[in-house]
Amino acid sequence: MQELVHPLTQSVALSQIRQRDGEQKLAQTADFCASGESWQAALARTKAAVVVLGIPSDIGVRSNFGKPGCANLWAAARAKILAMQDNAALRGQSLLMLGEIAVEDVMSKAATLDATRAVDLAALHALVCEVDERVAAVAQEIVKSDKLLVAVGGGHENAFGIIKGLSQATSRGISCINIDAHADLRQDTGRNSGNAFSAARREKFLERYCVVGLQEPFVNDAMWEQLCNEKDLRAITLEKLLGLFPFGRVWPHAPHIAAMEEAAKFAKKRPLALEMDLDAITGVAASAPTTAGLAVEEVREMLRYIGARRDVSTFHICEGIADETDSRGVGALTALLMSDVIKTVLARRAK
Repeated sequence: MQELVHPLTQSVALSQIRQRDGEQKLAQTADFCASGESWQAALARTKAAVVVLGIPSDIGVRSNFGKPGCANLWAAARAKILAMQDNAALRGQSLLMLGEIAVEDVMSKAATLDATRAVDLAALHALVCEVDERVAAVAQEIVKSDKLLVAVGGGHENAFGIIKGLSQATSRGISCINIDAHADLRQDTGRNSGNAFSAARREKFLERYCVVGLQEPFVNDAMWEQLCNEKDLRAITLEKLLGLFPFGRVWPHAPHIAAMEEAAKFAKKRPLALEMDLDAITGVAASAPTTAGLAVEEVREMLRYIGARRDVSTFHICEGIADETDSRGVGALTALLMSDVIKTVLARRAK
C-alpha cells in the first residue's frame, strides 16, 4: 500500500531551530508524531485543533509550462514556523505538525519528463492525478477529525485534492475563496496548476468559487465569460480594487477588506476552503511572480478578516519558490500568513 504521509517527529523539528534559555519555540511545544507512530494514530490521539501538512509537489506547474521550484516551499516555511515563539498569541499545543504528503516517487518520475513532448505531458498529467488522490485521502481524514487543515506548498494544482477531501468529509459541495492573480479555471483535460478549480467544479466538489485579486490581463476570454455569467462564480479583480474597473462598485476606503466581505457573503454557509497563491503579492518569488499586485499588509488583513468571520475548514498556501536558506524570505512570509490564519480561526472557534 502506498504510504500517504511522511510523519514529522519532534527530534527532527528540534534539529531545525536554535534553542535559547528562557524561551520556548513552537518546535519545543507543538505536537508531533511519535517515533514509529502513524499519522492516523497521531491524528486520532492529538488534542491540537490545527493540523499542519506539507505538500512538496509542483508537478502541476511543470504540466502547465510554468516555473518549477514551489515544491520547496514546505521545507522553508516549516523551518520558520517551528522557530516562532510559543506565547499567548499562539501556543504550540494548538498545533499538530503532522508531516508531508509522500510524493518523492512521483516527483522522481516527473523530473525526467519534458512537458513539450505530448507523451511526457500526458505522463505529467497522470502523476498530478496520483498526487490528487493522496492529498484528498489525507485531507478528508483531517477534516473529519474536526480540525483546521493548514496545507503548505507545491503548485496550485494541489487545491483540487484539498477541495475533494473537504467535500467528501462533509458530503456536500463546498465554497472556496482564493486570493490569487489567476483564476485557475482553465478547461484543459489534463490536470495542471491552472485548472484545479475548474476540475473541482466538474467533479461537483466545488459549489461556489470566488477569486480575489485576479489580474485582468491573465484572464482568457472563455474564462472571463464564465466569471461574468455563472452565478456560482465570482471574481473581484485587482483592477476593481484599485478603482480602475470601468464599471461596477468602487469602494471609497479599505477596498481589500470590502472585497473579502463580499467574498464571505458569496460563499454562503458552506464548508469553506481558503486558498492563498503567493503570486498575488507584489515582489514575492513565485512560479508566476507579479510586480504590481497586493501588498503583504493587505493580504494579512484579508486573511485575518476571513479567519475571524467564517468557519474556515482548510487553508492552503502555495506557489512560492524558496531556496535552502530562504534568502528571499518566502518561507518566512508563508509562516507569518499561516500564523495569521491559525490565530484568527482559533480565536473565532473559542468564542
